[in-house]
This record gives sequence, structure tokens and C-alpha cells, in this order.
Amino acid sequence: MQPAPNDIAFATMVGDEPIFLPIWINYYARFVPKAQLFILVDGLHRVIPPEAEGCQVIRLPGVVPGPGWDVARWRMISLFTNTLLQRFGVVVFNDVDEILLADPAQGGDLLGHIGRAREVGVISPFAIEMLHRFDLEPEALDPCRPVLTQRRFGRINASYCKPCITTKPINWSIGGHYSDYPVLNLDPALFLFHLRFVDHDMLRARQASRQALMQPGAAKGAEVAGAGWLKGAQDMTDFLQSFVDAGPPLDTDFSFGWQRKRIIDSWAYDAEAGIWRHDRLHNRKTYRLPDRIQDQF
Repeated sequence: MQPAPNDIAFATMVGDEPIFLPIWINYYARFVPKAQLFILVDGLHRVIPPEAEGCQVIRLPGVVPGPGWDVARWRMISLFTNTLLQRFGVVVFNDVDEILLADPAQGGDLLGHIGRAREVGVISPFAIEMLHRFDLEPEALDPCRPVLTQRRFGRINASYCKPCITTKPINWSIGGHYSDYPVLNLDPALFLFHLRFVDHDMLRARQASRQALMQPGAAKGAEVAGAGWLKGAQDMTDFLQSFVDAGPPLDTDFSFGWQRKRIIDSWAYDAEAGIWRHDRLHNRKTYRLPDRIQDQF
């Protein structure tokens, strides 16, 4: 049974996010009141956009990134989510550049699919990583316009099939990619759209700001945060160029049957890390979004 809208909370954590945070707020405020959108702000000095008015904004003292910083941050996020579960039946936690979408071909009922967590405990969406194919879409992203009217290409990245919808106390790995919950429920209609690579210039600027946070000599960032922090701005350009070099986009019905099966079949316990995980699945194939997935955000 679908939970009432007042039984669902959405949460994220940000620093300064003048572009992705308004997108995140405006999208989820279509489904629940803003009072059910929780924004953890990493640093008392951060500038919060006006769209956040009415949301639950929790400002936290900043911590200088150093060894173990992101591990501790995700431990805090897990505990915060578990606390929200004392007042909400379902909690959704995503990074601010991640948007959940219910496939219109299967009804497009976002809250209904999220509400299935009431029955199964924890849900993972299928992941589409949006790409700026600057050979086909040379214009810069206009954050005042819907993203999916400007960017129509993506790739599969199973690392973002995150167990991000929960009704159970959960402990996430760094990045929220995996957790200690033992059952994989890959929803047949939910997509997670990862927006990090949605604009070339924005991506380069964001990567430069990440590296500026690093303490001098902090093991090249490896002990601070995820592997993505190790890359420089030029690495980001080269990454997007690699999709151009791989060839034209492919058309698909967006069912991704064999990819979903591979993710499910590879589900296993990682005893060393203490988490359940599936295999990685990504390559340089670009897929064109079908017309039905347009104007959603």
C-alpha cells in the first residue's frame, strides 16, 4: 500500500550547491511538502539558495577534509537517516546531484514505487548517468530550464543503483553505493539519474573546487573521499570526450533486461567491507533517452 505523502522524507547533504540543490528541491517538492525535505548543510558559512525556504535546513559546523573524513560523513548520514525513520515510514537519501524518476511507461507513480519499501524494506533504483555529449549538445546547461529538455544522453552505471530508499535502519558505505542490508530489491520502474556529468564546464569547475578542499599531501585524496576526488579538471574533459570517441548514441527501449539480470545475479556479501554489493557495470556506450522520459525534471 502506498504510504501517505506525509509519511515519506527526502534528504540530502550539501556544501555550496547553487545549481543542483534548487533542481533537487523543486523536483521533490512536487511530491511532498517542503517540510519533508531535509537538507544537511556541511559548514555554517554555506550559502543556501532561496528555494530552500520551507525545507528542513540543518546547518552543521564544517570539518576540514582529511583521512577518514568521508567515511565519518557517511556514518553520520546513516545515523541521521535512521533517526528520521523514528518519525517517517520511508526515508530517501541521495546526493544532491541524484534524482529519482518513475518510468512513465509503468505509470510514473514515484511515491507508489518508493512506497513499496514498506513491503520489501530497502529499494534500489536502476541507474542512468547523464552525460554531456558536447559533440551533439554544444550549449551550456541552463539551470533555469528542465534538465531533460537539454540533455538527452546517458550511460548505465550500476554503482549508482544505490540502496537509497529505506524503511529499515541502514549503514551505507562511502558514497551510499552499498549497505549492510542483505536483500537487493532492484525496482523495475525506478531510475536514479546521476547528474554530475551533465555539463562540461560545470563539471570542471566542481572538480577544481573538490580538489581545493584537500589538505596538502592528504594521500592524493584517497584517504579523504571517494576515487572521484582524485581526478583533475582535464580528466573530466577527457572522460566526456571518451564517449564521443566511442561512437554515436544507441537507441533502446530503456528496459535493460540483461543488465538488470547481471546486477541481480552478482549480488553477494563482501565480508571484508561488511556490506552487500553487486558487480560494477559501466562502459562507454551512450544511450539516447526515449521520448517518454522528457520534461520530468
